[in-house]
Amino acid sequence: MLAKSRPQTSSLLLENSVTNNDIDASLLAWAKLPGPSKVIEEVRRRIGQRGIVRGEIKVELTESERREVGKLLGLSWVTSGKGVSVQPLEKALAGRSATLRSLAESQGKLDDLRALKAQKQAERETEFSESLRSLTAAGVPNSVAHWFLKLRARPRAGSGSLKHQVDAVGAVWAKLPTADQGAVSLPVFAAAVLDDPHALDKDTELGRAMAVLITGCAAFETDGAVDLADRVTPGTITAGENWRTAWAARGIACDEVSSTVLCLNLTLTGTASAVSITAAAATVGEPVWLTQRSLRGPWSMAPGADAVYVCENPAVVEAAAEQYGTSCAPLVCTYGWPSSAALELITGLERSGAQLHLRADDDNAGQRIVALLREYAPGSRLWRYELRVTAANDTAREYEEQVLSKLLHDLRGQ
Repeated sequence: MLAKSRPQTSSLLLENSVTNNDIDASLLAWAKLPGPSKVIEEVRRRIGQRGIVRGEIKVELTESERREVGKLLGLSWVTSGKGVSVQPLEKALAGRSATLRSLAESQGKLDDLRALKAQKQAERETEFSESLRSLTAAGVPNSVAHWFLKLRARPRAGSGSLKHQVDAVGAVWAKLPTADQGAVSLPVFAAAVLDDPHALDKDTELGRAMAVLITGCAAFETDGAVDLADRVTPGTITAGENWRTAWAARGIACDEVSSTVLCLNLTLTGTASAVSITAAAATVGEPVWLTQRSLRGPWSMAPGADAVYVCENPAVVEAAAEQYGTSCAPLVCTYGWPSSAALELITGLERSGAQLHLRADDDNAGQRIVALLREYAPGSRLWRYELRVTAANDTAREYEEQVLSKLLHDLRGQ
């Protein structure tokens, strides 16, 4: 057993502390043994987390380590099988002018983890609030800004990284073109605002953050009660067409020449390049790809051409051109999921008075395509197609190639 010194009252709340000079040397040596060291380390951890330690001190002790702890608690404790508890330890230490806290402090300064945790939480809350104010000051709706800051892709508040990114986003947001300024290309905009034409590319953190925020704001402007967490999927926004569509919503064009739409026998009027391109192709009944860039400028459907058919697969266009040539009805093909060029063409056709007839493959993807097209062309009609609204019909499948003869019948002799 350790040698005893004068008795001293101890507190279970561990409010007393003494210096190493006040602790008996034999007690300090005991505290460095493997078993006692485990106990003291657990005491230090719990004091740091809670400011107090009481009850049982749960540590795993080997047989030899238990005997080491028993040098203070006595042989009866060693053989009892009981756990290490605060009260017997404090009672034993009191007779040696020490407490658990003083013994714990003899192994090094105790960290006040509670205070540190509270400080970190306060820093996180402060940075989040400052970031929120920064975005709303730039013109972002409060609910959208709050959603944006909570996204997993944002840096965690508290380190300064969130505010740094948000300040950059807010600065770019404040300089987005207005509706009366016309479209500007993304590299030109980035060069003007950030002195780097590639600063907003999709492989940059700032570019992705901006596209996500633009998409969230567009959804909010359409429906102020929208659940953005359910409506917007940030991870899909950098996909080609989603990326272009996002920026286009704020008057910025991304790579207009790679966004295309296939058409046959469209007759347009106006000064956009697409007018001349479609006119030349229509004279020989040849399918032609239009880029989004070619649709820049004034254009509309030419008078007398009322009906325009819209399909999903190029096979329909090829077959129609082969069979009917210049006599085929005007036809537009989305070639799968509609590109921004396709959406711009379809929107412009309806706006200029064309009656659109829409369809796609009758599978889940095709159903989503037609639903999207009808959002852009609410006055359109369905072309040998039925939009399914119940999950019970999700297994239905009918591809355009399977009903090609019927579709060609509708397109002939127009």
